[in-house]
Amino acid sequence: MSDIGRNSRSGSASTVGERFLPNFCGMRTGLLLVLLSEVLAVVLSLAAAPSVEGFWSDLGLCSLFILWIAMGSAGVLCILGRRLDDVGPVRAGCSVYAVIQCVTLGVGWLVYAVLPEAGVLSRAVLPEDMVFRYMRNFAIGSLITMVWLRYLYVQHQWRRQIKAEGVARLDALQARMRPHFLFNSLNAIASLTRSRPGMAEDLILDLAELFRAILRKDAKLTTLEEEVHLTRQYLNIERQRLGERLNIIWNLDFVPKDALLPPLSLQPLVENAVYHGVEPSSGGGMVEIHGQLRKGNVVLTVRNPLPAADAALHRQGNQEALGNLRLRLESCFPEHGQVLTSVVDDRYQARIVVPYRTRGWIE
Repeated sequence: MSDIGRNSRSGSASTVGERFLPNFCGMRTGLLLVLLSEVLAVVLSLAAAPSVEGFWSDLGLCSLFILWIAMGSAGVLCILGRRLDDVGPVRAGCSVYAVIQCVTLGVGWLVYAVLPEAGVLSRAVLPEDMVFRYMRNFAIGSLITMVWLRYLYVQHQWRRQIKAEGVARLDALQARMRPHFLFNSLNAIASLTRSRPGMAEDLILDLAELFRAILRKDAKLTTLEEEVHLTRQYLNIERQRLGERLNIIWNLDFVPKDALLPPLSLQPLVENAVYHGVEPSSGGGMVEIHGQLRKGNVVLTVRNPLPAADAALHRQGNQEALGNLRLRLESCFPEHGQVLTSVVDDRYQARIVVPYRTRGWIE
């Protein structure tokens, strides 16, 4: 928080906790299993078929056999559901392996023994070959299952690492914002220490209370209501310094107060408006804070007067805080959070755009 540049990434997290295993009840997983089953059937048929005619015949039987195993295993694992996530990755992997092998042996018994006895299928397998078929199916199923589980586990670990890096990055970005806010607020209070020491003491207490509230936050997201309260505390400090030169218009009646956004998102834009637009002008100016819900997005806009050219030369920000805010929005709302700046009707405006999310989104 501090000098925010005058010129214009997007944001667990969800983020939802990462699962080791896919959702076996989902349509996406079902379609993926069908695709992989067909690929496996083609590979096995190509390896075993002696001719083109034999390939198509083997492909049909092999596809049916593998699809029964895949869909049967997915159905059992779907019934087990979340219980697989509660036992840890190792036990969950062993459980999936056991289920797939049991289903493989069961489908083999059905194809080699039950259906031929019922007259549905001709007996294509001699009794003395059944043991070999069972062992072959078990070996193929074991190898494929272990490779697949290993792939899922590596993916799981990779997602956890990416998530941990994102959290660490967000922590670092927030840590860089807070010192700027502290330095600017202390500078504002320092201007009152000689002329109005009593008020300066009160403002220091207000600042301490403000930082106590900031440090008390464990979550990476806060509600708009809490962010507005934080911004009002900052403006109370600035009002004591600027007096009647600072005028504020709040227009947040049409934006949901439970909307989530990163802590210290609105305040730096308001501080930018005060520092660049109001303070350099001898007559002060007006800061407008508007909010609206548009197409599922929360849009917060801060407007302030443009400073005179000579004053603007002395108030050039290094854009670090604005860049940090943009990165924090991108970390929290990937491909959706934005910070936009522009000049409209001779007034500078900065805009935050985030998707409308509530506490239920992260719980």
